[in-house]
Amino acid sequence: MDILKDLRSSPMSRLQVRAVAVAIALMLIDGMDVAVAAYAAPALSKAWSLDPVTLGFLLSSGLVGMAAGSLILTPFSDKIGRRRMMLVALILVSTGMVLSVFAGDVIQLMAYRVLAGLGIGGMIANLNVFVSEYSSDKRRGSIFGLFTSGFAIGATLGGFIAGPLIPHFGWRSVFAVGAAASIIMLAVTWRFLPESLEYLVSKRPPNALARVNALLLQMRRPALAELPKLPMEQQVQRGIGDLLAGRMAIQSLLLWTGYGLMIAAYYFASTWTPKLIATSSGDDSLGVTMGLVVNFGGIIGCFIFSILAVFLRSRHLLLGSLLVSALIYVVFGMTFNQTSLAIVIGAVLGVVTSANVAGFYATTPTLFPAALRGTGIGWMVGIGRLVSILSPILVGYLLAGGWKAENVFILFGIPLVVSALAMAAIWSLTSGKPAGEQVSETVRVG
Repeated sequence: MDILKDLRSSPMSRLQVRAVAVAIALMLIDGMDVAVAAYAAPALSKAWSLDPVTLGFLLSSGLVGMAAGSLILTPFSDKIGRRRMMLVALILVSTGMVLSVFAGDVIQLMAYRVLAGLGIGGMIANLNVFVSEYSSDKRRGSIFGLFTSGFAIGATLGGFIAGPLIPHFGWRSVFAVGAAASIIMLAVTWRFLPESLEYLVSKRPPNALARVNALLLQMRRPALAELPKLPMEQQVQRGIGDLLAGRMAIQSLLLWTGYGLMIAAYYFASTWTPKLIATSSGDDSLGVTMGLVVNFGGIIGCFIFSILAVFLRSRHLLLGSLLVSALIYVVFGMTFNQTSLAIVIGAVLGVVTSANVAGFYATTPTLFPAALRGTGIGWMVGIGRLVSILSPILVGYLLAGGWKAENVFILFGIPLVVSALAMAAIWSLTSGKPAGEQVSETVRVG
């Protein structure tokens, strides 16, 4: 595995930069596809006369698909490869987005959002692994800041598109744009996305040596006469059972808790904020504006994380961001009815919530060895999605039960504090231990 260590410690090659660039573009499309439902929600609610509970289920339907995609599809990237899994996921996203344009009722739209979410869930977790494997150790934190910004940029771009389109062409128009963008990225991925070098070395599919040498040639590195010998822990087939055995089980449970609570708060803010502001102000366009502000703040947050990661450890940035974001949720709730101030605080909310996502993506892949990475990250994201599914639905019930929007925002500060505690516990348990050693202990214990 010396070639992989050498690549991780060397300046990034043109191929690595291109691979990361395509991954960022895919995150942009994912962000757009996820956000369109939130931007369409005010117009869709009026067109179909949806009550808050039904709207909550609709907004959560995409998260159901994303959870299933992360849990079911992403682990296959450890078997068929990162690139093939990306193409399968893009086909599902494109199909779901096209069908959403022609949905005849809320049940059909929920089903199509589940299908698109299935692809998005499989893709995001897989992209997380892929970018980690193509990043150098020195630049990983900064790259993940830029990578995560792709999601926020896509969501913001979706708002700029939705603003003029929906009043003139209706809510279906934003799904049509998302479908076209997904199909274009399917072609780009087929043409330009390489397979993960780390996958080829660790899993050894047919013609692995030739495929490794083809990638090394593009990186202007000498060809290998044979593949390096795998460490003993990499020679055993890995699966979900390894995540739930021995020391790894504690790490997995803490990770699922930390990521799940963080992403639940994130999706509450991103899916409900436009609707809540529109209802509070009586102005649908202000709801779209608020969505844009939050997502634009997310872009800034990712860039800030990327810059700070040059000087600080990503795990420290994540812990600080989680605690600050808990405070910002409370402040946002306290200023919710002061529209001008709420918009400013909403931008800050976007900054810290996206920094949280960047922090998780930057710090968690290295907790797992390459042969288990797709499964480990897939289940982290999948379990997180299962938790986050409840978030928009819970908010719908709280609002229907008489809760004020500002109190809901204050409530969501609590999960972020718990998330920070869970991640601090993980790093206390795994400090100084490489991923392969942790799995070796798991095998011996199990």
